[in-house]
Order: sequence, then C-alpha cells, then structure tokens
Amino acid sequence: MLLDGDIFLYMVTTQCEEEIKWDDDLYTLHSDFNKCKDKLADTITYYQNILLCKHIAIALTHKLNFRKKIYPNYKFNRKNLRKPVAYQAVKEWLKENYKCYEKPYLEGDDCLGILATSDIIKGEKLVVSKDKDLKTIPCQLYTITGQGEYLDIDEHKADYWHMHQTLTGDVSDNYKGCPKVGAVTASKVLDGLKTKEEMWEAVVAQYEKQNLSAQDALLQARLARICRASDYNFERQRPILWHPNI
Repeated sequence: MLLDGDIFLYMVTTQCEEEIKWDDDLYTLHSDFNKCKDKLADTITYYQNILLCKHIAIALTHKLNFRKKIYPNYKFNRKNLRKPVAYQAVKEWLKENYKCYEKPYLEGDDCLGILATSDIIKGEKLVVSKDKDLKTIPCQLYTITGQGEYLDIDEHKADYWHMHQTLTGDVSDNYKGCPKVGAVTASKVLDGLKTKEEMWEAVVAQYEKQNLSAQDALLQARLARICRASDYNFERQRPILWHPNI
C-alpha cells in the first residue's frame, strides 16, 4: 500500500482539534498528541486490512518544492493557511514509526508516482489517496472518497489526465491552465485522441486560440505533471522537468 501521507496527516490532525471556551472572551484550540497518533495508526491499519495489503509505504511532501521554483505563485493561495495543531509533531512520529519517503523538491504525490512506476518497492502496489491528481499516474489507485473506488490506470489514461489537467489547471494549487477551458471543454478537446503526441498538439492549439504560446502550455504541463520514475534523476535526486519530446 502506497499511502498519501499528506492527506491522512491533515485529515486526522484536523479531526483531533478541540476548541475550549474559557469565558465570553477567551477561546483556545488544542490537540492531544496521543489521540492523534492513535487515530492515525488505526486509520492506516483499517485501510491496510480492507485492501489486503501486506506492507505499507507512506509518501510525504518536503519543504522544498520544485514547482515553486519554476512558478513562484504555485500554492501561493495557501501561504497564510495554518496546518492543524500537532500536524508537524505527528508527521515526525509517522516518519519514526513507518517506512516513509520524503525527498527534496518533491511533493508527496511525486513520491507516490515514482514509487508506483519504479522497482524501488517490488511486487504489486496500490496507491491510496483521495487526490484526483493521482489519476495522472499509471498505477492501481484506490480513492478514499465516498464509498471508495478502484481505478486501473494505464499509461494512455494517465497521459490523458495529465493533458486534461494541463488544460483545466488546478485552482487549489493556484495554477490556471488554459483560459476559458473547463473540464467539459478539455474532454471534448482530448477525447478520441490515440497518442500523447496528438494530445499535446491539441493542448497547444487550445492555448494558441487564447493568444498564448506553446511555452505557456509547457509551464502548465510541468506544474500538472506528477512525477513518474522517468521524471526523476535518481543519481542527483532531482526531478526532471517534463517535456513532450521525452
């Protein structure tokens, strides 16, 4: 089981926050560390059991982020948002007690993508997350939203969703994609195309309709690209920026 540690950390530490009203003017927010770590451990074990996974690897986001290097406004809309109380302490506990992967310049999603598409971990692997970005990775994916859903994503489907995200952007991550292109239009542009070369040409054409260039499209594609093993230099431990000719 390749677990999206960022999602589970945020979810559990948010649920464990408690507000106290001391008087009419004073409120405080606190979190019980032991309650947090027990709830997180129970949650991990729950998914391990229902998904019949023998081993667990957890992906986490590093404080250095390559996307912010190429686009300083990436996630700038979250700059003043606080992490839940005890988030960092529980993250450190998680790293001490589970097999975790956290690499410079990579987000947790990138670590998941690299682990899913490489031989770093042998055998069958199942990515567990609720982040729609993971559909851009060729993998076995279990989404924890709703009743839960298994997705079998081959390379063509992953490339399709990467180009789809390049067109639509991601408001939560603060990159805009192609102006005036939403999910419905993006699907119309890409549906029926057989190769990633055809999809890229269609994406660039859509950007050009908005008086933008292939370079504008390339920046958005690089922001949307969740790293696979082919997007990572293992010797230098640095991501390789996506290019349509690679």
